[in-house]
Amino acid sequence: MTISYLSFAQGEIKYVTFSGVVIDGQTKEALPGAYITIPQAGRGTLSNGKGYFALSVFPGDTVVFSYLGFKKQYHVIPRKTDVDYSVFVELQVDSKLLKEVKVYPFNTEEEFKQALVDMKLPDERERQILRETYSAENIAKMAAVHGMTATDNYKYANNQFLRQIENRGSVTTNPLLNPFSWANFVKSIKSGAWKDKSWKAGADAAPRDNVTRDQYFRDNLKKKD
Repeated sequence: MTISYLSFAQGEIKYVTFSGVVIDGQTKEALPGAYITIPQAGRGTLSNGKGYFALSVFPGDTVVFSYLGFKKQYHVIPRKTDVDYSVFVELQVDSKLLKEVKVYPFNTEEEFKQALVDMKLPDERERQILRETYSAENIAKMAAVHGMTATDNYKYANNQFLRQIENRGSVTTNPLLNPFSWANFVKSIKSGAWKDKSWKAGADAAPRDNVTRDQYFRDNLKKKD
């Protein structure tokens, strides 16, 4: 490089305009955005939408052409060339056959099946909460404490109102406050009627299928007489 710059200073060697088109070697289509660089000089350029490029170089420079999916190609600028130097650069597809690689996270198929069975989904906690919340027991509890609807409230209020109308004017009696009931009670104690256990036989006895209830009681009265 020292000789090149020295010669350039003396006017013997000048910059060369290196231009051309980068194409696909198989389809002959232009490759836009291809990298054209001079590694020793640390500079370069890109091909345009039609694959065309232009770059200032020195005679003897090594130009590297690269494109994704294609092999790199090297081009040396001739030392004896005109000021303008143009080329067609055909890049070849970089086809690499990779060996098949099988990745198994488990040693055996049985370990994989067991891990799959034991695997917990990210929403497993939410599913458990839903199962507990909407179980038959919880739904029954919620239904028991759930308030009445507007229709139920209307029916309840209407029934209460009808009961008030039915009971209007009626008197509720208390047997403990009835003097006649107390008189009969005292009389039964004095006569010893409260010791009579004959009612048990009548309560335990049952009429026959071919005898009516009225006939059954009439027959019992005749027996007592």
